[in-house]
Amino acid sequence: FFKQKTAYEIYQCDWSSDVCSSDLGVAAGRPRDVRIDEAVLAATTDLVAEVGYADLTFRAIAERAGTSVPAIRRRWASKAHLVHEAVFPSSAVVDAGPASDLRADVRVVVESCLRVVGSPAGCRAIPALMGEMMADHALEEELSARLMSTGWESLAVRLAQAVERGEARPDVDLALFIEMVFGTTLTAIVLRGRDAVDDAWVESLVTSIVEGVRAS
Repeated sequence: FFKQKTAYEIYQCDWSSDVCSSDLGVAAGRPRDVRIDEAVLAATTDLVAEVGYADLTFRAIAERAGTSVPAIRRRWASKAHLVHEAVFPSSAVVDAGPASDLRADVRVVVESCLRVVGSPAGCRAIPALMGEMMADHALEEELSARLMSTGWESLAVRLAQAVERGEARPDVDLALFIEMVFGTTLTAIVLRGRDAVDDAWVESLVTSIVEGVRAS
């Protein structure tokens, strides 16, 4: 899903030029009503958890959010774009805080991933989104780029700080790190069930990742 880059390369990127897919179709100069955005995203999250991705419709979302289908279509190019933003909100990504230690930072990332992937909406939406992305290369590139640009620079900062503290290798591949966390978490939920992915599982994954990125 991701272009391979090291933590330092991601850290040095200019993130200010990234454009969220939800801005598609908004007329230039027309003010955005963020209340509609928030209501639609909340309705999407609730409904996809209730009815699943296949049965989710713009009409049902509009009714739940108290808006119209045209208002939704002006903001999101497709159902996949909308569900992706609802399931993977920028607020779900961990913000870079004060320097901590590598193990604590990795655990925060794993727990954040588990909250998203293991949520009712995530469990029902993510497999369907993956199917659509695999069938549409352009959609895959766009949504993957959004996921990488939606706050993950904070993870790059954390890894860069770990490198500076001598805890992590400088060649850590940020994309591979994210894939490892997301892929392992999603697979565990599918094979074990959400309830079995408990704190002991999280601790085991954190240990494996820390050992993999630790400076020798």
